Amino acid sequence: MVWIINLNQNIVQKIDFLEKRERELECIYSVSDLFDLYIPLNSLLRGILQKLPAAFLYPEVAEACIVLDGEVYRTNGFEKSDTSLSSDILINGIKHGSLNVSYREERPLHDMGPFLKDEQRLLDVITSRLCKVIERRHVEDALLDSEKRYRLIFDASPLGIFVDHMGTITHCNRSFLNIFHTHKKDVVGAELFDYVNDDRLNHLFADPRSKTLPFYENEYSARISGREIFLRSYYVPLRSKDNSIEGGIGLIADITENKNSREELQNQKELLTSTFNALQDLIIVVDREMRIVTSNWKSDMISPPQEDDPHPLLCDCFTHDLMPRDPCPIKDVFSTGCMKELEHTDPFDHRVRDFRIFPVYDTKGDVIMAVGHIRDITERKQTEQALKNSTRKLESAYEELKSLDRLKDEFLANLRHELNTPLTSIKGFSELLYDGTLGSLNQGQMDAIERVVAKSRKLQNLIDSLLFVSTNQNGNITYNFERIELFSLLNDVVNLFFDIIQEKNMHICMDISFDSCSIEGDRTYLQQVFLNLMDNAVKFTAINGTITVSAHIEDESVHVVIGDTGIGVSERDIHVLFRKFHQIDSSSTRNYGGNGLGLYISKVIVESHKGNIWVESQEGVGTDVHVCIPMRQVQFSASSSSGPRSGEKPMLR
Repeated sequence: MVWIINLNQNIVQKIDFLEKRERELECIYSVSDLFDLYIPLNSLLRGILQKLPAAFLYPEVAEACIVLDGEVYRTNGFEKSDTSLSSDILINGIKHGSLNVSYREERPLHDMGPFLKDEQRLLDVITSRLCKVIERRHVEDALLDSEKRYRLIFDASPLGIFVDHMGTITHCNRSFLNIFHTHKKDVVGAELFDYVNDDRLNHLFADPRSKTLPFYENEYSARISGREIFLRSYYVPLRSKDNSIEGGIGLIADITENKNSREELQNQKELLTSTFNALQDLIIVVDREMRIVTSNWKSDMISPPQEDDPHPLLCDCFTHDLMPRDPCPIKDVFSTGCMKELEHTDPFDHRVRDFRIFPVYDTKGDVIMAVGHIRDITERKQTEQALKNSTRKLESAYEELKSLDRLKDEFLANLRHELNTPLTSIKGFSELLYDGTLGSLNQGQMDAIERVVAKSRKLQNLIDSLLFVSTNQNGNITYNFERIELFSLLNDVVNLFFDIIQEKNMHICMDISFDSCSIEGDRTYLQQVFLNLMDNAVKFTAINGTITVSAHIEDESVHVVIGDTGIGVSERDIHVLFRKFHQIDSSSTRNYGGNGLGLYISKVIVESHKGNIWVESQEGVGTDVHVCIPMRQVQFSASSSSGPRSGEKPMLR
């Protein structure tokens, strides 16, 4: 009876074991099915959590949890306890997390607490398989990233890239399509030689075993969309073990711009070479061994190199003692690194040459070459010497002119004195006769003496004008600044011309906006300015014309305008009116008289009073002369003259 009971217990244990084993296998197979599905990793982990508790001894209270790279996935009732079962997730030998199983209620103790050793083995098997799946996915992701990267490089490359299989294009990138202005559907499946014009490559495909070169390169021209371009193609064949071609990879580059640039560069190089050789100066480039690297080889100065010695020593090429040798300026440039400049007279032909030697540095800052620039300056030196001789002669002539100028000043001073003495007597006695002081005269005598008085006054004015010009050139004009009543001064000037204005039946219009206006100035010289302007206005205005005198105050200056309706001046002649001795044309002096000094003297006097004078005129209509003088002379107290004082002041009448 005891034996039967033991037999039944063994059968029950075996049945329990088989049921437990069945649950393990079902869990392993169901999880394996998940591994075979390429589903996202988080979905895979959640699927494992759902299937894992059923394989344990007490599935109704079993809970699972997966921790991976900081992310936690768990069933609803999982709580980690001291009796939890755990297996580490190792990826490439590094722990990234763990797979954990726990009971939410206490259970009887077995091999490993409430768990069995077989359950730990099951957990390790699933964890091991999970680690391999994760490692495989990492590799696959890396391969996918690498493929994407290579596809991006392939498609975005500026070179046209294509892959072929036995002469038929299977893949190409966008640059390839842009070069040939075509579409991918027209390229894929086309023959390689529709796009690669390479005879050697054609021979290669005709007899693939005869060539073993690793790649082929060629440049050729092609006409695409009516435009000729230049292409460079590279082709790398893919060979099998028996050296037969199984396919290949090719590159095509549009080198039209590069080729044009090379041609332009070559043209520029030829132009520079021609220019270099056409220079009249001698250019020599020398290395540290004193050998000539290049030169424009002027035959009259330096001997060209021989075929067996393209870079001869510098000393062997000079036709004679062209350059000073002690000390050698080129060696000084190499030793000091500074530019050297000197002049040297050749003892052989006595020619003078200018030497300029410049250092040429490498990337380290060392002098590796020297460039010598040699110019024949014999004619220039001769010209400079001739200029020096001419300068000395001019200086001597200038000193002589200065001496003559001093003599002229002395002569004019003496002349005025000598002329004034008899002129004063002539003028004085003629005026006495004209006034009747010395007795009455008949009409004929009055007319004659009147002409004498007028001419003597003109002569006196001419003498004083010439003296003023001469004195002003030496800066010796002295101005006696004082307070002047401008209104009375202008009235006095107009009254002096009253008789001649009546004689020519002219009209005079006075427009003065003030009754009293005091300014600082020299009474004598300012009066002479307005006398000169009135004289010109009366002189150049025809009978029945109009003279206008206006004055008004602007800011701190007085603006006086003397206008007429005379012959006027053309616009092209206005800017020369204030020159000395200037008349508009040669007939003006004969028709109207004058010495051409009136406006010049007026300009000098006005500008000495820190004022301004200008002319507005229209030919055949009339002329307005504007004079603007400040009412107060700035720094008058510091200096009351425009130059050094002289012993005699020229009196203008």
